[in-house]
Amino acid sequence: MIIGLCLVVKGMAQNGPHIPFKVLKSESDSTAFGQVIKSGVFKSLGPSEETNHRSTYWVQLDFKDKVSSLYKDSTFYLKFNSFDFGELYFWDKDHVSKRAIGLFDHRTQGTEIPLTNYYSETPISPDNLIDHRYLYIRAKRITFSERLQNWNFTLLTSSSVKKLDLDDLKSLWPYYAFAGGCLIIWLSTISFYFYLRKLEFLFYSIYILILFFYVSGDILSLYDHIFSGNRLLHHWFSQGSLLLANFAYGMFFIYYLRTKKDYPKVHSLMYVIMASIFLPIVVIVIFYFMDYMAGLNYMISSFTHVILSLSTLGLIYLGFNAKNVLAYFVIAASFSFIISYVLHIYFADPEDGLLLNSRYYLLIGCSFEIIIFTIGLNYKVHLEFRENILLQQKALDEKNKALRAQINPHFIFNALSSIQNLIIKNDIRSSLRYLSRFSHLTRNILEGSIEPNATIDAEIEMLKDYLELESLRFDKNFSYEILVDEDLDTSSIEIPYMTLQPFVENSIIHGLLPKNEGERKLTISFKKHGEILLCIVDDNGIGRKASQEKSKNSLRKKGQEGWKSPPYA
Repeated sequence: MIIGLCLVVKGMAQNGPHIPFKVLKSESDSTAFGQVIKSGVFKSLGPSEETNHRSTYWVQLDFKDKVSSLYKDSTFYLKFNSFDFGELYFWDKDHVSKRAIGLFDHRTQGTEIPLTNYYSETPISPDNLIDHRYLYIRAKRITFSERLQNWNFTLLTSSSVKKLDLDDLKSLWPYYAFAGGCLIIWLSTISFYFYLRKLEFLFYSIYILILFFYVSGDILSLYDHIFSGNRLLHHWFSQGSLLLANFAYGMFFIYYLRTKKDYPKVHSLMYVIMASIFLPIVVIVIFYFMDYMAGLNYMISSFTHVILSLSTLGLIYLGFNAKNVLAYFVIAASFSFIISYVLHIYFADPEDGLLLNSRYYLLIGCSFEIIIFTIGLNYKVHLEFRENILLQQKALDEKNKALRAQINPHFIFNALSSIQNLIIKNDIRSSLRYLSRFSHLTRNILEGSIEPNATIDAEIEMLKDYLELESLRFDKNFSYEILVDEDLDTSSIEIPYMTLQPFVENSIIHGLLPKNEGERKLTISFKKHGEILLCIVDDNGIGRKASQEKSKNSLRKKGQEGWKSPPYA
């Protein structure tokens, strides 16, 4: 509503006495006013006579008995059909003068009456009547054809141009609501594009923007602000924007459904459709610089039938070969637009050459389409996030598997070396006990390699086997304990298998074994902190700093020894 109030929107036209008129049709644009007056062949035309872009029409308005004393010495307004090009011939003091009143004329003095779509007005006075009776108009219609009987000329005592009132707001609220919806959807889709970097969101945001201008640009006077009153450029863009909207929609369709991967036949058809859209866009740009309006009219009418036919065939095929829910979103939304556009054309009045008075059908169809695609795009965002989460989980699982693949050979080698040492020492009892623990742990490790996760109970059992083996290996040089919170359900909570083993091994090797004095103790605890499981490995060894310093000294010593005894010395 705020946007609408800020625009220069005016009210409805008044009614007044109708001015009778006669028409002279000329095939030449160079016929002078004097020649027309001398010919005197103005006549009333039949109901079936239609305009065409090649002819010029001279209109004689007869004000006999229409200008009473009410209009004397005052200005009144002539309401007339909005011509593409037009000139009003009138008496100016002592000679006949003219002024431009067409929509496309430079510095026109004809003011279009908003909310009427096809009517304009211009001020005149009784003194402007030629022979105190006539006004003449030279008119040309190039944007569409209409019956001459549809032309209407009315005399108004005051201007129809006024500021927006409550009744006008009531008639325009669907367009304001549509504008607000388009703004919200455009902001959300462009935001999703910058966040996800998915081209379907970019193309749909472009489509929404162009569609908004196509449906509401005229009625909300947006084009007047954008093109600074250049009605000719306004018309070319408003008509050509349908092609631009369909091109953006086609690109959105390709990326949204991933047609290249999932629908190869539809993807091939889309190439044909996109070519049939892109080439007319290029041709229309060329026609604009050539000022060839008839070419624009032909391209738009031809495009409508071709694109609607191809799109309908593609959607029917897609309906029979849909591979996921996304296809049904596209089908429902696309058919909403196609049906509304067909109704927009079918129910248009024969005199509604630019289909402006039947826009409500298009407005309703586009609203349904936007609602459906809003749900569809949000559903795709949901799928994207779910797919990313699954990929992250898969990557984490692969990382854990790779880590276990590194741990297992290292641990097995150390365990076998320890068993070998016990056998060499002829410590049969210890070697059998060690071998039993080792076989039990190895079996658990092999079984755990099948499933990525294990319960806390299984993890604790594995840690006990591992710690017993390490205790035997190092002659019981350390003690350990495993603490579990009472309220922790260890039989159902799962964690990645062998997650704690590397930390436990580091604590033993780098923390406890280098300790020369005092008790060596390792504590493993499982605690619940809200919704988080805390797995804590703690030792009373020499500490990280001392361990790091010892490792550095060891590496430095090895480096010095290597320097003193080079292999080729």
